[in-house]
Amino acid sequence: MNTNHAQTAMKIDWRDIRFALVLGIVTIFLKMVTFYIPSWHFSRTTGDIALTTFTVGYILARARRMPHQLDQWGLTTVLTPAALLTGLSLLVFSVLVLAGLGFLIAGGFIFEPVYMAEMIEYIPAAFPQQFVLCSVGLVSLASLSAFRGTWRLPLLVGALFSLAHFWTPVRIPGTIVPVQMLITLPAGAGAAWYFLRFRNILPLTVIHAVLYPLMHHWIERQL
Repeated sequence: MNTNHAQTAMKIDWRDIRFALVLGIVTIFLKMVTFYIPSWHFSRTTGDIALTTFTVGYILARARRMPHQLDQWGLTTVLTPAALLTGLSLLVFSVLVLAGLGFLIAGGFIFEPVYMAEMIEYIPAAFPQQFVLCSVGLVSLASLSAFRGTWRLPLLVGALFSLAHFWTPVRIPGTIVPVQMLITLPAGAGAAWYFLRFRNILPLTVIHAVLYPLMHHWIERQL
């Protein structure tokens, strides 16, 4: 079986694109509620759960009529030993890179038990992001002839993912822009390559949930 799903001729699914746009609007709305109406006590975790519920609802509604979409989205594709080993290798390598950078920036790093709880809490935030970025965005772009190939699309995704972190100092005052951008460029490219190669977002969701708290504590809070 050819595991390089990026080579499969497909058409852009505009229903997925519309869902991604709606999800983005809902995300902005929830952030505005949190910022402008603090009395609602609308925590980030609550918002993440709401977005995940919305995403799962869309998946179930479409999969009921079009079960093949589950494989297309990378939700039910079989995880082969190669996929599991590659995902684990990406995770370990990424953690080592973050630890090394944290050591260079702060002269050391620690792992506190609370980080595990933060990783679990971040899963509801990571899943919708992976669904939109990979299941919708990558699948749509991979259907275009300009992005047929092994590395062109992952490199583009890495560059866009890096640029998306240019605004980090607005969210975390005092941080240095190039650091986040340099870290997220290979991270985005690697995630895109993994999805196009193995077509499964579940390992990527786990990796995302593990790395986000570590990057926040070991890198962003030390700058």
